[in-house]
Amino acid sequence: MRLIFVIYQLLVILGIILYQPIYVFRRKFSFRAFREKLSFFPPEFEIKKNSIWIQVVSVGEVILVKEFLSQLKERMDLEIVISTTTLSGYEVANKLYSPIAKVIFFPFDSIFVLKRVIKKVKPRVFVSVETEIWLSLFYQLHRKGIPIVIINGRISDIAYSKYKKVKFVIKRLLDFVSFVCVQNKQYEDRFIYLGADKRKVYITGNMKFEALGIKKEELVRFQEKYKKVFELKAKFILAGSTHHPEEKIILKIYRDLLSLGNIKLLIAPRHKERVNKIEELVKSYGFNPMLLSEIRSKEISGVDVFILDTVGELFYFYSIGEVCFVGGSLIDIGGHNILEPIYWNKPTLFGPFMDNFREIEEKVLAYKAAIKVKDADDLKTKIKDLLKNVKIKEELAVNCSKVFDEERKYLRKNVEIVLKCLN
Repeated sequence: MRLIFVIYQLLVILGIILYQPIYVFRRKFSFRAFREKLSFFPPEFEIKKNSIWIQVVSVGEVILVKEFLSQLKERMDLEIVISTTTLSGYEVANKLYSPIAKVIFFPFDSIFVLKRVIKKVKPRVFVSVETEIWLSLFYQLHRKGIPIVIINGRISDIAYSKYKKVKFVIKRLLDFVSFVCVQNKQYEDRFIYLGADKRKVYITGNMKFEALGIKKEELVRFQEKYKKVFELKAKFILAGSTHHPEEKIILKIYRDLLSLGNIKLLIAPRHKERVNKIEELVKSYGFNPMLLSEIRSKEISGVDVFILDTVGELFYFYSIGEVCFVGGSLIDIGGHNILEPIYWNKPTLFGPFMDNFREIEEKVLAYKAAIKVKDADDLKTKIKDLLKNVKIKEELAVNCSKVFDEERKYLRKNVEIVLKCLN
């Protein structure tokens, strides 16, 4: 194990040297991010007492912990530190949580960096959201007697096949973990097979069902900010969290459905650094695009396709969709969160590749609250049916309202387990 640890440290250092310039070039990184990942925080960052350190990856996980954080804050007197891996996740976390938490970039998993970070963050407990397992971090936290809790735990098929190849390493890391809170029985079995003590593993449900909620003041601000969009009185096809080449697919469908009335298209790419390419793609189809960040300064009456180039607003944009498609599912990406448009009782479609959201997919389909399509042609047919048939939309809306009722009891279990570590 010691040899593996040394080799891993060398690989981390090599990765920092080789890959960070590439991330900067691709705009997936910034100088501030690089600095913080090396443990050099701004002067105003100061933890005066102990903290709860919560690690989330990107926007989806940032939003997931909203109610979890709120309940923790109500029940304990510790500072909260949120670390994120992506630029978009960092931006949304700052927007949502800066009044109640300090937001940092997740550090490089190097023992030299982590010693400084742990000293500055002063964690009483470390919370990993959805199975963020880090060799050096877990080792350092364990050495210092800091409990580690995994919440909303899951292991995808791809990750499971990889972890099985290094089971002896994963087992050692899971020995360092105090509690593993998983979404379902399948994930419980996977964690135990990989070496987790079954006495530490609890099924606490999927927090995604509890994470969604409307804040009235946020909704009012959103409606005022995008007042021009609401005034168009158009039917919106909304394509959220899209990847290449899903934008091409949805643009072709949109072109073929324009004869059905006053229809607009709104594309929200999963990665905002692709916005400029999508804008050019829209023009190549003969449509007039507009970035939604420019809506206050430009006339929108002649716009055909709107492109969401801000972060943290997609959830509210689903509320205007006549029909919603959730991307990352027509190609083998693993899908994205279909619960967001369903929360608004919107007709929701997704493709066959939903490996990362299999449990949610099963529950949603069991309630007949969304439509799974086979391919691009099927997507076109189903969107056309929804635009023409009000009855189908009404039936879906009724079923959407049933989806969340059963699952909303689980958040409290995760909070109790974290508080148990603090006590």
